[in-house]
Amino acid sequence: MSLQLGRVFRIMVLVMFLVSCKKEYSVKTNPPPPPPAEQVKKVLLKDITVPRLPSPYYHFEYNSDSTVSKVDFASGFSMYNVIYDGNKISEMRNNIIVNHDTLRYLYDPTGKLFMIKFINDENINYRHVAFTYEAAQVKEIEWDHRLDDGSFLIDRTLTFSYHPDGNLKTITEHRPAISGSPESTTTRQFEQYDDKINVDDFGVIHDTYHDHLFLLQGFRLQKNNPGKESFSAAPGQTAYTIDYTYTYNNDSTPSSKMGDLLFTDGADKGKRFQSSEFYSYY
Repeated sequence: MSLQLGRVFRIMVLVMFLVSCKKEYSVKTNPPPPPPAEQVKKVLLKDITVPRLPSPYYHFEYNSDSTVSKVDFASGFSMYNVIYDGNKISEMRNNIIVNHDTLRYLYDPTGKLFMIKFINDENINYRHVAFTYEAAQVKEIEWDHRLDDGSFLIDRTLTFSYHPDGNLKTITEHRPAISGSPESTTTRQFEQYDDKINVDDFGVIHDTYHDHLFLLQGFRLQKNNPGKESFSAAPGQTAYTIDYTYTYNNDSTPSSKMGDLLFTDGADKGKRFQSSEFYSYY
């Protein structure tokens, strides 16, 4: 089963946002204004649980201002303290016994995230993640790694397209031939979005156990939840479609996500697989 297929079952996050409304009114004739911003409910994702995987698969804790303070992936496989400079993430610091990498966020003069540096215990920058935008939407994310001679080699590139409503339409992933691994290009397509709140779009780019998790800053990939996902690669390799069914809480956040996966190519063509994910909140 391909790495991308593995990621489908190791799921996808974090979403935090604040809706505020202000309205001038006449004391005697107009209706009362909506509640002040501080009284509006904020979506604080607590856990994403996936049966048969380390539980919880993603776990979040928050500061008093509702910004994320800690993120735990795969029940302690990696655990990050999230540090801020003002209202922007400045660093994510892994805090497990065998790894204390720092993920340092860098912003351009307009305030957009343009790079994340991965820095190890010896203060060596060994990996970059670079972001390219078209207006407010991220169009490409590129990962590289440090070679023995100090240069950097790109090993993963994601290219994005979007539906007119701003929800992610396709991710095209390219990996060059490196260290005996063949070159590969795959595509994931997302369709049939609902009108509810998405809380796990960070997961669609997380390479699970093979790379660090990082939180999105300043952009969204999915505002809503897709009803269908398709994955394709070269002819004869693994391909599939997944139809998703959701249950929702009263505030339009998902409480569960059920997937009906059909392999459309590869060794398992014609077989089906059922997946499930569960969401809890503070």
